[in-house]
Amino acid sequence: MQAVILAGGIGRRIAPLGINKPKAMFRVTGKPIIHHVLDKIKEANIGVEELVIVIGPGENAIQDYLRNGESLGLTIQYVIQEKPLGQANALFAARDYINQDILVLNANDIYDVGLLSELAELGRDKSLDVALVGRVVSEPSKFGVMIINDDGKLIGVVEKPVKAPSNIAVVGLYYFSMKIWEAIESTPMGETDDQFERAYQKLIKPSGNDFISYEGPFETYKYPWDLFLVNDLLLSQLRTEKNSDSAQVSPLAVVDDNVIIEDNVRILEYAVVRGPAYIGSGSIIGNHTLIRGGVSIGKNCVIGHSTEITRSIIGDNCWTHKNFIGDSIISDNCSFGAGTITANLRFDEKPVKIRVGAGRISSGKKYLGVIMAEDCRTGCNSVLLPGKKIGPNSVVGPGVVLDQDLERDKMAVIIDGSFEIIDNHSDFSNVSRDSQLKNLRR
Repeated sequence: MQAVILAGGIGRRIAPLGINKPKAMFRVTGKPIIHHVLDKIKEANIGVEELVIVIGPGENAIQDYLRNGESLGLTIQYVIQEKPLGQANALFAARDYINQDILVLNANDIYDVGLLSELAELGRDKSLDVALVGRVVSEPSKFGVMIINDDGKLIGVVEKPVKAPSNIAVVGLYYFSMKIWEAIESTPMGETDDQFERAYQKLIKPSGNDFISYEGPFETYKYPWDLFLVNDLLLSQLRTEKNSDSAQVSPLAVVDDNVIIEDNVRILEYAVVRGPAYIGSGSIIGNHTLIRGGVSIGKNCVIGHSTEITRSIIGDNCWTHKNFIGDSIISDNCSFGAGTITANLRFDEKPVKIRVGAGRISSGKKYLGVIMAEDCRTGCNSVLLPGKKIGPNSVVGPGVVLDQDLERDKMAVIIDGSFEIIDNHSDFSNVSRDSQLKNLRR
């Protein structure tokens, strides 16, 4: 069996996190999301050794990271979906590399590994041309929805119906025989984005197909705040029996059992780490810090004195000092001046709204802090209001209360008693922290 991973797409909804790298390359618990997907394929032990990954133009970061797959025990080929013309077009781009039945996965979905095994077994044992996974949802009109006959068999799928024929949504994980290529070729694109669904429905038997009813965990990364649920799920799936022997944890620190500590981590006196949590290699957790509530910290970070981090994802090479970071997503190479606070709760305690494209939508989250891309800095005593987004290589100056989004390469600074946004001509991606880290490790 082979597998195709769909990893293309522009990712406008996740801005600013997808400006400098593909969506599937965002790291959570030490690895890009796509790496977690590949781990699940290997762990499922279903005979998949050859993969095709469909990427978009210019998304070389995925190929540079995974290369030919040898280090993972896989053989990986890459194809480019030249234009974002939907899932059917993306899958069809992989046709020349496929010569047997396939599993089709999205690069941004996380679930129990047993689901892959169950889907492959259903497709093989029943000799199906298409095998699908269904999941009961509360708002089926937002999804592709299964049509079920009186015998409980799947007879069709309708994409985002006004009136749903069932409450069973199609999960984005598929098994196909080689007949899928003819089905896609014979299905023209329409005015709505449902070519993929219309194509694979042609492979459903007239009498109906068996399908998998899945009730286990399943999270997908479509909006920035979805990463919190992805992080929680990955943290719950990590094995915590043994942490690195090279880690140094002070006997005066408090560290829960369900905390993953990677190589060369230092946890200093009076730090408190409440799991679930992940601390990446080479990171330093300083004196009197508090980490709690489900936190993922990347490698070579310095979580400085008296910082509190809760329910957040911190990238690689990030530095803090006397900060509060709550319900926030911080990408790589970001530094927080002393006293910076990420406000994460509105006064009226309503769900935080966030700008996506030209409009604002509700995140559905009562608690939501900042979403910060790579290479950003904040000055002392700055405040970042709930749901604000900060683009790559941008600065929030000392004392600024940031009440609007900040685009890439900008600075929010106080001038004549009020702050203004000006161009940032500095490049923080080249700032080296290596020498400072060496001094801290002495």
